Amino acid sequence: MVIIELYVISAGAAPAVKQGESQYLLQFDKNYALRFLAHLKNTDKLCTACGEDCVKCRVKLVPDFSNRIAGHLQLPVLTNQFIDDPDDYLHGLLPVHDITIAINIHNDLLVEIPRLAAQAGSKALIVPVEHPDWLGRWTKEELEEACKTMGLEFAAPKPFCNLTADPDSYIGRFMNEFRIGRPILDLTVENGVIKKADVVQSAPCGATYYLARILESRKADETIIQVACKGLSSYPCTASTKIDSEFKDSITHAANYIMIDILNDRLGLSNTAANR
Repeated sequence: MVIIELYVISAGAAPAVKQGESQYLLQFDKNYALRFLAHLKNTDKLCTACGEDCVKCRVKLVPDFSNRIAGHLQLPVLTNQFIDDPDDYLHGLLPVHDITIAINIHNDLLVEIPRLAAQAGSKALIVPVEHPDWLGRWTKEELEEACKTMGLEFAAPKPFCNLTADPDSYIGRFMNEFRIGRPILDLTVENGVIKKADVVQSAPCGATYYLARILESRKADETIIQVACKGLSSYPCTASTKIDSEFKDSITHAANYIMIDILNDRLGLSNTAANR
């Protein structure tokens, strides 16, 4: 089977760019993309939640996928609300790759990505949404239509740790090979205590490995929910605390509910996120 290679496009270039004297400016955050890439590259300093108690657990468990990242295009961190000519920022063709991941880039640039991705041989476009401002409804509809026209699979998980797909799809293969997406935990419970927590699939930010460590030796009852939620805060979760118009809640809370549902399902608890 052909090895899947990724190409990441995100905010992060410096210096910031401002055209003209427009008072309407948009801010872009490079931190999430850098954390995602650090997880893929198995950077040993990615997780610092345990402080001096760190045993570098994830470094021994997570593969280094550096050689499967075809490139990383960083776009300006600050631009005008409207961009007249996207080609000023998206220069030429992208390198050959299989999965395109666009993280927190200007919507006027984002709508050009399906065309460029398809030209580079990409089979799928993933646009994670960790903040309500990252992807507007109109832009999402434009991307869905463009990807359909270009023959690309499309996903816009909100948050990124809610990514799911048909295992036989390209996005499903990406999730399986890189072991990221909606977290999957294998919990071994003995006498009502979690004796072992293995990460089958991690959240793209890498938080699931930290959670697995703190879940071990804990009681497998409703109290584990509080432990997990505190753990996401300590890692910390990268999703925004701003209220999302679709969820009527924050995306960081959505990430908590995902982990709650996973634990409820694995442990057969009665407390579900649906009843929050």
